[in-house]
Amino acid sequence: MARPPSILPLAAAIAAGLALGIAAPAAAVTTHVLSEVFIRLLGWIMAPLVFCMLADGAAALGRHRDAGRTGLSMLLYFGAMSLLSMLGGLVAGVVLEPGIGMAASADGSAALARHGSLAPHALPHWMAWLPALQPNNLAVLALALPFGLVAGLRPGMRLLGWIGAVRGGLLAATRIVLWLAPAAAFGAMASAVGRSGLGSLLPLLRFVVAINLASILFVFLVYGGVARLVRLPLGRFLFFLRNELVLVASTGATLAALAPLSERLARLGCPRRLVDVVLPFSYSLNLSGTYLYIAMALVFLAEASDVHLGWHELALMFGVGLLSSKGAAGVAGSALATLVATAALLHVASADTVALLVAIDRTMKCRLLTNVIGHSLACVVLAARDGSLDRDALGRELGRP
Repeated sequence: MARPPSILPLAAAIAAGLALGIAAPAAAVTTHVLSEVFIRLLGWIMAPLVFCMLADGAAALGRHRDAGRTGLSMLLYFGAMSLLSMLGGLVAGVVLEPGIGMAASADGSAALARHGSLAPHALPHWMAWLPALQPNNLAVLALALPFGLVAGLRPGMRLLGWIGAVRGGLLAATRIVLWLAPAAAFGAMASAVGRSGLGSLLPLLRFVVAINLASILFVFLVYGGVARLVRLPLGRFLFFLRNELVLVASTGATLAALAPLSERLARLGCPRRLVDVVLPFSYSLNLSGTYLYIAMALVFLAEASDVHLGWHELALMFGVGLLSSKGAAGVAGSALATLVATAALLHVASADTVALLVAIDRTMKCRLLTNVIGHSLACVVLAARDGSLDRDALGRELGRP
C-alpha cells in the first residue's frame, strides 16, 4: 500500500523552506529542482500505472452488463460538476469583485519580473530527459480502455495477470517516490519565497482570499449537497482523506495522491473495479477546482484591467473557458497555461496584468484540494448509484453517526 508521509515531516520541510527563502533568496531559488523532479518522476510512474488501473478496471467492468451504464453515469456526473464549477467561478468573481480597484500597473509586473517570478522553471541539463517521459493522458485513456474491455471478454488471458504484477511493482515505486515528498515541499516553498519574496505577493492577497473562499463554498455547498444525496457525511469524509490532502497541498502535485486514494477508497467500500476506472478518468475530466479557478481568474483579470463585464461577456467567458479548460488535465502548470491562452483569446486583460498571476500560481492549493476531493467523491457517488458501495465498510471507516 502506497501511504503518504506523515504530516510532521511535511510541516517541518515547509517551515525550513520558508526560512531559507527569507534568509537566502538566491540559494532558495535553485531548490525548485526538488519539486520539479518530484512531479516529473510521479508523472513518469503514473503513465503506466494509470494504464494498468484502467485496463484492470475495464476488464472487470467488461464482464458485467452494467459497464455501459456506469460509463454513461460517470460522464454525466463529470459534465455536471464541470458546468457547476465554471458557473460558480464566474458568479463568485462577479459577487466578490477581487479585481475591482486593483492598480495592475506595468511597475507591478516589472517588480515581479525582477524577483524572478516570470522566469521559467528550467531543469538542469542532465535532467532534460525527464519531460519526455511525461504521460499523454489521452493516449493512455484511448489505449487502456479498449484493451481492458476486450481482455474482459477473455478472462483466461495471461496478459491480465502480467498487468496486475506490473501494477503492484508500480505501486511499490510510487511508495518510494512519495517518501521524497518532504524534499519536494521544501523546494517548492523555498523557491517561491526566494523568487517573489513575502511582500511582492501582497497586491494579490485579495484574489487569493477570494478564490479560497469560493473553493470552500463550492466544497461545502455543491459537494456537500451531492454527498447528502448518497448519505455520505462530508466532514468525516474530508477527515478520512486528511493525509492525502496534506500531501497534495505540500507538494503541489495531485498525482501524488492517485495511488494512496485508490487504496483508501477501496477501504471505504468502493469496489476496486469501479475505482480503477473512475479515479483515472476523474483526474483527466473531473477538475472542478481548476475550472473554478480559471473562471474566477478570468473575471479577476477583466476587473483588474477595467474591462466592463455584461451578460454577453460572461456567457462568452463561460463557453470559451469551459472548452479551453479541458486542456488542464492533471499536468503541473497546465491550468496557468490554459488561463493565459483563454485570457489572450478573449482579450480580457493585457499581458502585464495576466503576468501578475504567475507569481501566485503555485500557491493555489485550494484548486488542487478541490480537485482531489472531487475525485474521491466521484468514486463514492458512482459506487452508491450502481449499488456496489459497501455501507458497512463506509460506516466502519468513517464512524457511524
